[in-house]
Amino acid sequence: MKLLLLALMLAALQSDTTALVEASKDAKAKRKASTTKVITNADVKKSKGKVVQKPGAAAPAAETKPEPTLLEKQAAERAARLAAEARLASAQKRVADLERELAAIETNYYETNDLDYRDKVLVPRFNEVKKQLDEYRSAAAEPPLSKAVALPPHS
Repeated sequence: MKLLLLALMLAALQSDTTALVEASKDAKAKRKASTTKVITNADVKKSKGKVVQKPGAAAPAAETKPEPTLLEKQAAERAARLAAEARLASAQKRVADLERELAAIETNYYETNDLDYRDKVLVPRFNEVKKQLDEYRSAAAEPPLSKAVALPPHS
């Protein structure tokens, strides 16, 4: 009985697959065939034509600047850092000098009894030194690795 059942199942499966195969053959026949010829290596060898290469525009030789090595980069960064630290140190020294000068002018202002001398000499000098001090303080407050700090001229 098992044999009979197995045989019936195989017969049913065969009829289904044949219908599928026939449908695929019909679909393949309906497709358009390619109209262009495929060129093979044999066709190329048989051809009598010559291959001609047209010269392209000559590319100008680009001068390439070699990339700096890691040691060169490090040396440049170190030099920049040392220069920035030197500028910072000189700005801090100048700030200290200007603070002392400002304190001396202020002391001189209070010790002087001549009001005309105070107003015409000491007050403008105090304002000038105060302005310079503010400029140098802002320069000294910047981080040492920033771009070149333009310091005011030393007078």
